[in-house]
Amino acid sequence: MSQRGGTTCANSLKLEMNKFKAFVVKKKAFRRESTQPLMENNNDIQDGFKQAPCTKYENALVQNTLEIHKELRLQSEEQITPEKLAGLLQVPLEDGSCCSKHSQLNAKQQHLCLVQRSVDQHFPKLPPDVDQNLHQYLENVQKMVITEFVRLGSPLTRMGLMGSLIDCYHREMFTRLNDLLQNVRSSKNSFGLMKWVLHTYLSPEMLCHPELREVDPIKKVDLLLFTEWVGKAKDILLENVENEVKVFLEKILQNERDKETVRDDLYVDTIQCIDAMIEAGRQISQKLSGCVQDVCFQELLNFLTQYTNEQTEILEKKAKVDKPEIKDLFKTLNNCKEIKQYIETTEIKTSLLNETLAVLDKMETFALKVLNEITADMAERYLKKYFKSENKDFFLLILDLKHLFSELQGFQGVQMRVVQEAYKLVTYLYLKHFIQRSKNKLLRCWSPDVGRTVSQDAEMLQETFSKLAPGVEQWHLMLLSVRELDECESFDAVKLTVASMHHKYHTWSEFMEILPALLRWKGLSKRKIMELEDILKDLSNYQPRAGSFSWFLCCYW
Repeated sequence: MSQRGGTTCANSLKLEMNKFKAFVVKKKAFRRESTQPLMENNNDIQDGFKQAPCTKYENALVQNTLEIHKELRLQSEEQITPEKLAGLLQVPLEDGSCCSKHSQLNAKQQHLCLVQRSVDQHFPKLPPDVDQNLHQYLENVQKMVITEFVRLGSPLTRMGLMGSLIDCYHREMFTRLNDLLQNVRSSKNSFGLMKWVLHTYLSPEMLCHPELREVDPIKKVDLLLFTEWVGKAKDILLENVENEVKVFLEKILQNERDKETVRDDLYVDTIQCIDAMIEAGRQISQKLSGCVQDVCFQELLNFLTQYTNEQTEILEKKAKVDKPEIKDLFKTLNNCKEIKQYIETTEIKTSLLNETLAVLDKMETFALKVLNEITADMAERYLKKYFKSENKDFFLLILDLKHLFSELQGFQGVQMRVVQEAYKLVTYLYLKHFIQRSKNKLLRCWSPDVGRTVSQDAEMLQETFSKLAPGVEQWHLMLLSVRELDECESFDAVKLTVASMHHKYHTWSEFMEILPALLRWKGLSKRKIMELEDILKDLSNYQPRAGSFSWFLCCYW
C-alpha cells in the first residue's frame, strides 16, 4: 500500500471520530433532519476509501467503528424523559420532595433522584418487632432486590442508569442494616444478621442472577461501607453474647441458692451455653468464633469465682451437722472436673485459662478437705474404741464407710480420686492409733497374734475400697508391712523391712513422720532407731538405677 493510501485511511478515521464527538456533545440539536447529512458524510468517507484502498485489517477496523457508532447513536436517540423513567421505576413523578422541582435540577440529577425514590419506595420497611421478624424481613429484602435488579437490568443498562440503581440499593441496604443493628437484642439474631450479610448478601444466589452477569452488582459494593458495618455488627454481637451468657449463668447460680443444693449436671448446662455461642460464631468465621470464645470464657471465670465462693459457705455449714450429706461434695467435685476438662481441651488465652483452672483447683481442694474431715471424724470415733477394747468397732467402721461412699457410683469421673484419698486417710489413722497403744496392751485387748489381726483388718479395708473404686491403689499393703515388721526376729531383718517400706512409701509424708514411732512400738532402742534413720536419710539422697535397689540395701550389711 502506498504512503498516500495509508495517510488517507488515518485521516478518514480521524474525521469519523471528530464527527462522532461532535454528535455526542450536541445531541440535543440533532433530530431526524440531521440524520441524512450524517449518512451522506459517511458515504463521502466511504467513497474516500474506494479512492485509496486499505488492507483487510483496516477495513474491518473501520467497519467495527462504524457499527459501534451507529449503535451508540441509536441509543442516544432514545430520549430519557423523567416521565418515561418514573413509569419504568414505578414511582410518582412528583412526591413533594425537593427532587420534584425539576426546574432546579439538570437531567442527570432528575434521573438519580427518581432512581433513589424507587429504592426508597420498594425497599421493605423495618418490622415493628425486629427480633421476632428478622428472618422474614431479610428474606423479603433478598426477594425484592433480585426482582428489581432483574426487572430493571436491561432497560436501565440501555439508559446508562443501572450502575446508579445498584449503588443506591447498596447504600440503602447498609442504612437499613445499621437500623437493624440498633434494634437487634438477642445473640441469635446478631449471629443471623451477620451471617446473612457475609454469606448471603454478597453471594451468587442473591447478586449473581444469570440476567445480571453483565452488570455484576457484587463488584459495585462500597467496601468501606461494608467494612465499617461488619465492625459495628461484631461489637454489638459480642455485647449481646456477653449479656446473654451472664444472664444464663446467673440463673444457674440463683437456682443453686433457691434449692440450697448442688446440681449434678450444672456443668452440662454451663458448657452447652458456651459451646452454642462459640459454634454460632464458627459458622460465620473462625476469627469471630475466637472473639466469642474469649467473651464467653471471661464470663465463665466470673461465674466460677462467684459460684465457688458461695458453695464454700454452703458446704462448710453442711459439714458441721451430725450426719453430713456428702453427695453435694461429690457433685461439686464432678462439676469442677468436667468444666476443667472442657476448658483444657479448648484453645483460649493462657492467662484466662490459668485463672480459671486456679479457681477450679481451689474449689476441688476445698471439697476434698471437707470430705477428708468427715471421713476422719467417722474413723476416729471407731478407732479410738477399737484399739482399747475387744469389740467389733472396726467392722462397724467398715459398714459406715460403705454407706458414706455408697452414692459415689453415679460420679465415676471423681470416684477414684475420692476413694483414693479416703483409703489413704483411713490407713494412716489406723496406723496412728495402732502405734499409740503399746504391744502389751494390744495383746491383752486383742489376741496373742497382733500381726494377724492387723492383716485381717488390712484385707477388709482393701476389699471395701476396691469395690468402691476398682483398681484403687493398695494402701493396705502398708498395714501388711506392720505385720512383717512385727515378725522380724533380727535387726538385719528389720533393716530390710524398713528399707522396703521406705522404697514404697517415701513420698507419703504422713507415714514417714510416724515411722520412728512404729519402730519404737516394735521395741527398738533409741540407738538402733537413729541408725535406721541414718540409713533412710541416705536412701532419700540416693537415686538408684532400675534394678539396683536390692544391691544398694546390701551395702549396709
